[in-house]
Amino acid sequence: MTSNTFNKLVAKVRAWSGKQEFNSIPDEVVSSCLSYAADECYRTLRIPPLEQSVTYTVSAEDNEGESSMGLPYGNAWTVIPVPEDLTEFVYIRTLAGQAGSTPYTQYPSNASIVFNEVADARTFLDIHSERYSLYNFMWKGNKIYIHPQLGIGQQLEIHYYRRLPALDAAYAVIPVNYIIGLSDALQPYLSLTGVITDTPLYFSTSLGVTQAFATLAEAQAYDPTVTTKYYIGLEAPNWLKDENERLLVFGSLAHLGAYLFDDKMEQRYKGKFEELMFSINKEEKFRRAHGGNVQMNFNSRGMF
Repeated sequence: MTSNTFNKLVAKVRAWSGKQEFNSIPDEVVSSCLSYAADECYRTLRIPPLEQSVTYTVSAEDNEGESSMGLPYGNAWTVIPVPEDLTEFVYIRTLAGQAGSTPYTQYPSNASIVFNEVADARTFLDIHSERYSLYNFMWKGNKIYIHPQLGIGQQLEIHYYRRLPALDAAYAVIPVNYIIGLSDALQPYLSLTGVITDTPLYFSTSLGVTQAFATLAEAQAYDPTVTTKYYIGLEAPNWLKDENERLLVFGSLAHLGAYLFDDKMEQRYKGKFEELMFSINKEEKFRRAHGGNVQMNFNSRGMF
């Protein structure tokens, strides 16, 4: 049975340790070790729960470079931000659509384009460098540079592996997280406490329509009769915590072994932790290899 709150997970790590001295370790240390274990999982695991797709629409401000040299072969590119939770790209592609408002009517087009070549900064910026594909990109700082430059209104799909929200992340107490029409007991994101030190939401009804507001002034502007209730945010879902807490338990105990200078404990749980991650990745590779013929494309860059 999995822990349904972060505090229960902290207590479970203490129970698994089997060491009396764990009672004197602050919760902050155990919490930090759980976060370290989660970070290692995000850097190592390549499984569907960590996959994410986002769509980005190109605007005029995203297009940079020496466009006077002509598209698509000039040094002109589109720059978009890297998703904050990204750990590794899977693919970047354009979504099929109608021509945008730029004079380069071939971008966007009604055919999806995959940017299969990743270039280093010097190769990407050097118009005379040898490339094996017209469609390439580079990762520089917290930005993705895409060549050739795309048309305004073109949509990009970025599929990637991500970090999940913090293990103890909770929903914010804001009006959008309160579902009008559901009772307080059935709210999926917030929990009614009635404690005035918690975060208030203000409710008022006009012409039979009830709305939630973040401030008293907003609620009174909607209707002078206002009801105030106090809430806390429920914990946000996290696959590691909710579906595979063994990873967190083993990983955090390895870090706690290091904290206690207990080499035997550290090595024991580090082994269990790495073995379990390897097993999960291996299972996923076998799963993806079934159901059809596996085909991959590898560019040797002229080495063969």
